[in-house]
Amino acid sequence: MSEFHYRIPWRSGSPHPGVHPSRHAGGGQLFQRLANFSDYPDPRRLDLRASLVDPFENYRVRLHRQRAAIDVFAVVDLSASMAYRGAAGKMDTVADFVAALALSAHRSGDRLGVAAAGSGPRPLFFLPPSRHPAAAQRLAQSLRRYRPQDADAQGLARLEHWLPGRRALVFLLSDFHWPEDQARRILAGLARHDVVPVALWERDESLPQASGLSRLRDLEGGGERLLWLRPALRQRLAEAFGQRRRHLIALLRRRGREPLWLGGGFDADAVTRYFHAGP
Repeated sequence: MSEFHYRIPWRSGSPHPGVHPSRHAGGGQLFQRLANFSDYPDPRRLDLRASLVDPFENYRVRLHRQRAAIDVFAVVDLSASMAYRGAAGKMDTVADFVAALALSAHRSGDRLGVAAAGSGPRPLFFLPPSRHPAAAQRLAQSLRRYRPQDADAQGLARLEHWLPGRRALVFLLSDFHWPEDQARRILAGLARHDVVPVALWERDESLPQASGLSRLRDLEGGGERLLWLRPALRQRLAEAFGQRRRHLIALLRRRGREPLWLGGGFDADAVTRYFHAGP
């Protein structure tokens, strides 16, 4: 299973050592400031040069920022549209992502948790934060076998108390085929965390591959329509999805991050590139 590299643009408040920037002084390599020895009586940190030139003749010590661990969560949308299968099944992509995230978090010394919801939270797919990747990988296989059927994802807005109280890095795995008011409620419920929206869109969702008389199904509403997919209609469908994509990008940007687009299956390199491109 491939791993990927993630990073955060904020400082962790966790006292546990890790690889991320921290708000706390410690044994890291990043110089923070000089302080009086009387405030931080650690002779290993004495700075003789700074002590010799101090006008008040105080002994001075060097303080460094330590690296810290964080909590990482995968929050999974289990509404019916997530059962869609194009070039790759969306739940297969979710399972591969969670399994890779388990290895990535373990390598970084971070705790990983998982939560999922459709119309309501799904305790079967809840994993409290843990540093052991095996539990998350087993849960990933359960997600792979699951076929979502719920008509909406309103339960995602009720996951606030399932997540850590301290700020965490949250991967929100969804196709985001939600009404705008529902999207706002879900994002508001996750507002205290650093949310990475992982948008699972397949190409043939926006541009059906069929032509002529075709039966199209609404996975969320459960209805079906018989349509003649003439070129003009195919063009309107593509334009509507393009407009929806632009609207979703604008909504998520206001919440702090660009969406991470994954279509056609999980791609660990694409996730790493997303973080290297910046917040």
